[in-house]
Amino acid sequence: MGAAEWIERRERARYWLVDAAFAEPLAALGWPDWAAVERALRSGASGSGRAATAILALPGRAERIHLRPVRHGGLLAPLWRGAILGVARPASELRATARLRDAGAPVPRPVLVVARRARGPFWTAVVGTQHVEGARDGISWLAARPTPHELVRGARAAGAAIRRFHDAGGSHADLQIKNLLLCERDGATEVLVIDLDRARAGAPPGPARRMRELMRLVRALHKRGLAEQVGARGCAAALSAYCGRERALRRALLAHLPRERRRLARHAWAYR
Repeated sequence: MGAAEWIERRERARYWLVDAAFAEPLAALGWPDWAAVERALRSGASGSGRAATAILALPGRAERIHLRPVRHGGLLAPLWRGAILGVARPASELRATARLRDAGAPVPRPVLVVARRARGPFWTAVVGTQHVEGARDGISWLAARPTPHELVRGARAAGAAIRRFHDAGGSHADLQIKNLLLCERDGATEVLVIDLDRARAGAPPGPARRMRELMRLVRALHKRGLAEQVGARGCAAALSAYCGRERALRRALLAHLPRERRRLARHAWAYR
């Protein structure tokens, strides 16, 4: 699983997959015992979404860990009551993240998966990645009302990051503004692609898939009422940074734009 050394433990009612570099400090906190996991989720709770995330400080290490409970989305999410079927899904997420990071994709450093059997074939799981200090997700970043110059710079950084993600072989199942992490450093904006639940790491996607994911991001802006703030200039800056000087790629992407615009129109009707 990439350059890191990984420890994997499978038991009847517990699963543990962790970067060996973090195993000892986590063990000092009682991990992978589930009581220690719940304690970390309660004490470090932050953010929102399907489930509140948490930030965990580790003894003897400067890095902190971002913990995210794995949840089903959609209309049937309440029926799952926080459970998932087996541990393959979070383990695949961690492995895909590791492969993409090793291939040069701008994704967080994967650290751990811990899961316990809830009932029958159903499990409760948490995924951990290295916390990016000082970063904000795209919604929080836009809520801070960046200046027009900052917005274009951020849009360019996002377009370039998504291009690197795709070129590294990544396909995101839910590319949206909240799944972009932006960090301002020394007058520059860095962007990471996050929340790789159900993401794939393989051959670089073709133009149709690339454009579908880019336009999924646009649809998310419309759904959250942020499209006007980003504006045509921001979208153009992101696409320009994504394509660079490759005119053939731009033409290939734009060939799929009519279909994606029809998809956007259908979704826009539902938003209303």
